[in-house]
Amino acid sequence: MHKVSLVTLGCPKNTVDSERMFRMLELNGYALSDIPEEADLIIVNTCGFIQPAKEESISAALEAADYKRTGRCKGLIVTGCLAERYTEDLKKELFEADLIFGLAAEKDIVRHCDRLLGVERAGIVLDDKSRHLLTPKPWGYLRISDGCDRKCAFCAIPAIKGPSKSESIEHLVAEAVRMVAGGVKEIALVAQDTMRYGADIYNKIRLTDLIRELIRIEGLKWLRLLYTYPSGWRDDLIDLLSTEEKLCAYVDMPIQHASDPILKAMNRGTTRSAIGRLIRKLRTRVPNLTIRSSVIVGFPGEEEHHFQELIDFVDEAHFSRLAGFLYSHEEGTTAGMKIDTVSESEKRERLDRLMSHQAMIS
Repeated sequence: MHKVSLVTLGCPKNTVDSERMFRMLELNGYALSDIPEEADLIIVNTCGFIQPAKEESISAALEAADYKRTGRCKGLIVTGCLAERYTEDLKKELFEADLIFGLAAEKDIVRHCDRLLGVERAGIVLDDKSRHLLTPKPWGYLRISDGCDRKCAFCAIPAIKGPSKSESIEHLVAEAVRMVAGGVKEIALVAQDTMRYGADIYNKIRLTDLIRELIRIEGLKWLRLLYTYPSGWRDDLIDLLSTEEKLCAYVDMPIQHASDPILKAMNRGTTRSAIGRLIRKLRTRVPNLTIRSSVIVGFPGEEEHHFQELIDFVDEAHFSRLAGFLYSHEEGTTAGMKIDTVSESEKRERLDRLMSHQAMIS
């Protein structure tokens, strides 16, 4: 029996892709291994969101390639968002990889592995529904949509994954039922923008409808919301969050900045005062609420007084958790065409100040 090791980088949405590939391989006789030196084939599911993620993905691919010399590995596959974004460039430069393909080709992962390992079979068992969960047994991710309709100036996701594509409520409920039957107690809803769920297939946002269907599942104890866009919050969702015991009093809400000129330049479609009002409203309605957010430091045009506004807002918002990222130019984005006005050293200095400040709050 051939062994496959799969390295997953990036966000939970990538994890879901890896889980589906794993399941397809299992159904077709492949054994899964967490030990790459014991694997006959290594798959690297890459991230291509920002420069550090690209560098990590390339490093992971090169590290995996070493096992073709030192282990039993006979082939290296590179897929995921980086491969989707730079397929032709990688084929020219990453010669260590035996096969490089984008997201759409992941559904044919068994055929790709068979070809590299010389496996012949009468037919491939297909299953586009189940997954081999990679998260610890009590919890798992439910990807409710993929892609994004937003046009944030710094973000390449719409160029990589295209517009938002929601799964139907029926499909998601059935998937959640299978997860719970397999031992999952907590499900985290993930998407590039959960707040837009359903708009593309139902012509209206139906996130609360989906949540109401999911909380009816017997055996499911908790639901958790990730990637909520500040301007997407509606009263019906706040009402549900404040009354439904299964819906965790936890909000993941990236704000990215808190200075109006920078928010406008980022094309975030909101303002500092609007974000502040939302946070106060959420905390009033859900007193025990935990809020996690993320921000970008060093966006083109960010001056010291803009950064100080961000610091002041962090004081005001009192986030339970905060992630900070250095801005990096990404080709294909609006911001990528701007002049990078903040030096790398200044970006790092500002990020250090911000995170030291947040550490005192946390």
